Amino acid sequence: MNGEQNRNDSGWVCLEEKAADAPQLKKRRTSAPKKQKKPRRSRRKTRKTRKKRHILRGTAITLAGLAVLYCVLVFSHIPFIEKWRTIYIETAMGTMNHQWLATLFLPQSVIDDVMSGRMTIELRQEEYNSSWDTGTDDTSFVDAGEDAVDTWDDIREQFSDAYAEIDQKSFWAYMAAHKKSEVLDEDGYLMIDQADYDDEETGIQTIYGDPVCAIDTRNGIVIVGLKGDGYSGRMAIVKNPAQVRLAVSNTLGSSGSYLNQICRSNNAVLGINASGFSDPEGTGNGGDVFGMVVSSGRTVIDTLDTKMKVIGMDSGSRLNISETLPAGTRDAMQFSPALIVNGRHLISGSSGWGLQPRSVIGQTRDGQMLLAVIDGRQPGYSIGITLGDLTDILYEYGAYQACNLDGGSSSVMYYRGRNITRSSAVTPDKGRHIPNAWIVDAN
Repeated sequence: MNGEQNRNDSGWVCLEEKAADAPQLKKRRTSAPKKQKKPRRSRRKTRKTRKKRHILRGTAITLAGLAVLYCVLVFSHIPFIEKWRTIYIETAMGTMNHQWLATLFLPQSVIDDVMSGRMTIELRQEEYNSSWDTGTDDTSFVDAGEDAVDTWDDIREQFSDAYAEIDQKSFWAYMAAHKKSEVLDEDGYLMIDQADYDDEETGIQTIYGDPVCAIDTRNGIVIVGLKGDGYSGRMAIVKNPAQVRLAVSNTLGSSGSYLNQICRSNNAVLGINASGFSDPEGTGNGGDVFGMVVSSGRTVIDTLDTKMKVIGMDSGSRLNISETLPAGTRDAMQFSPALIVNGRHLISGSSGWGLQPRSVIGQTRDGQMLLAVIDGRQPGYSIGITLGDLTDILYEYGAYQACNLDGGSSSVMYYRGRNITRSSAVTPDKGRHIPNAWIVDAN
């Protein structure tokens, strides 16, 4: 045998045994070639691309969502959305300097559709003219309210008749809780005055449930707090309409005056703003008045604005709302719209005028004057009120004639030496310079 033969027991080893005892050789694996790593700059670029795609996708989804939301808010007829869209448009378009809040974001067709209701009402205003025909020859209110102006000792017995709008139970409860020295002035007139917009309530109420802020038998005045959903203000009930007249700023023509200045220079116990005026970009100074002005029988401005109602007091102390200046008018100015004429309720809801601070003047069937101011544009305190809601209040208190006055940041009420409402003007304690005011002469 050759040398490759193995030895067995006899000294030779078989070839098979040698192979079995030999170390096993690992088989060489064959695998796919390893991928080369991308350069770091390339990896960063890939991540940035993915991030951009993610941002673009999120932006597209957000914009699509906003587009859907915009369409719902602008074009939807869901009652809740439609109501507040309408009020938003009316409120913006009802201002002189902030109409862009509607025109910038909303289609003109939507704005026109909302404002068409107001245009219809404005066109019909010329149909409404006051008439005091009662079947008698004279409807003069010159002597009206005399029984409400007296000292407490003389008026006490007929107080419930003279001040019928006051809930008597709540009034006498207040009187029982206070000493005479706390409720009577130095001359013995009943004087309860907690009329400031932030004063605590007296606890006295009207028969309609509104808080009574002041009772003044020297001047025959009751001041009522008006509070509701989103609004707060004051209404003065003046028993004797002969005390109410239109007073003008001493500087009318060049500028207006603050309400407190007009009232003090005319010895007025109470007053509210009256006429509107030119106010470009909110910089008007009250000197350029809109419409005609008649004060104590003297024609101050004779220009009749045919787009506004004439609001006047005649020689019989009757409030007249008309298209022209009636004969015998002693005090007059112009504004719109008429709210109640000859007992007819003319305005409902927002009617195209939205939510605003407002001032109004009215008169009841028995001659009492109603002067009201609602604050606004002050979230958390008072946003404003619709003309319809304010008309409802006046109607409830018996208004037979009533008309809107200039509003917005001009709206303010003065009583006994200070403003008792909070103007939305830059100087809320003073209000704005105004051309004139409806005032109540002090007794």
